[in-house]
Amino acid sequence: MKGENLESVKVREQIRSVLDLTKAGDIMKTEFEVVDPETTISTVVSRMRALDLHEIPVVEDHNKFVGIVSYASLIKRRNLPITTKAKSVIEIPPKITSNTVLTDLAEKVVSTSYRQMPVLRGKRISGIVSREDIVRIVPKVKELASMPVSEIMTTDVQSVREKDPIRVAVDLMSKLEIRALPVVDDAGKLTGIIGIKEIINYNWQEQRRETVGELVGSSKPIEIEVGSLAIDHPLTVAPQTHLQEAIRIMIENKISTLPIVEDEKLKGIITTYDIVELVASFKARDMVYVQITGLEEEDRLSLDVMDEEIERELKKIAKISKPTLFTLHVSKYNEAGNVAKYSLNGRLITEDKVFVAKATEWNLMKATISLMHTLSEMVKDTKEEMVAQRKNVRISS
Repeated sequence: MKGENLESVKVREQIRSVLDLTKAGDIMKTEFEVVDPETTISTVVSRMRALDLHEIPVVEDHNKFVGIVSYASLIKRRNLPITTKAKSVIEIPPKITSNTVLTDLAEKVVSTSYRQMPVLRGKRISGIVSREDIVRIVPKVKELASMPVSEIMTTDVQSVREKDPIRVAVDLMSKLEIRALPVVDDAGKLTGIIGIKEIINYNWQEQRRETVGELVGSSKPIEIEVGSLAIDHPLTVAPQTHLQEAIRIMIENKISTLPIVEDEKLKGIITTYDIVELVASFKARDMVYVQITGLEEEDRLSLDVMDEEIERELKKIAKISKPTLFTLHVSKYNEAGNVAKYSLNGRLITEDKVFVAKATEWNLMKATISLMHTLSEMVKDTKEEMVAQRKNVRISS
């Protein structure tokens, strides 16, 4: 193993050892909200809205865990009557105990996209741990605290315009499985942030509450513009801002999405999910962690072939820089009659850097091949730049 690679491995091991000093039991909250299996979705959503929760545990018989109800699952079932009982829509998350170490905990959060998850003692809930609880630990690791946000931000940012109908924002959030979007004007200048919470709050006040879809503005879209509900003058940071400072802003202001702005133009975005994903990348594992989301049922037949293509390219990338985590989200658009167009967003974390790429094709496999090729080239170019910089340092010294 080359000296520089050995040094990189040592640094990663040091970072992981510091992160994993923290366990779920150290950061979990022991006071939390729950609902009964017989509670109606109307009541569940009302409590989640009032308490600003995206997931809520369902329990019976003195905190015996049954499952959780999440906004994400409700949005996908837009025709569901809100008189439906909670027990009919529960999901079972990966098991977390008080001894689950931070990197393992982060991976479980990434695998579900939940904002908070229950910590179990046997069959009962002993606490709740959130993305924010994980993110708070990152500034304790100096190598991560001093990292510029430009190194992990998403640069190909999906946004909506002020005059777009709300249904455009709702559809985009649903396809990308996200809960907030930047709002820009015709010149590309950031003017606000629109979140699913603002849309639900509006629909709740307007009493549009017969189905979940009506509640989030997707079954009977609200005929108002994005700008009417967006939060004006959002907090932003510059690309060179250290991760520690970005986290401080997020935690103090209770926000999960932070736009990156330079010269008044939107350059990228960073979320608590991105930071949790970074933590998960340090988990000790023999193979790179791969997660694919957004595939519709009819496209799952392509999953094996996609896996083969991704594995092939990751092996090539591993010869240049060891990959630790790869996530891919698939969005599907029907732009030409019944012909679907695929948009793929990929994030690759290696021992050297975080890489983000996008590919759009009419064919899912072509899009996958294009995305993986782009990431391979990005890794190769970055490695060559690093080698050139080292040579220049040696020459100058």
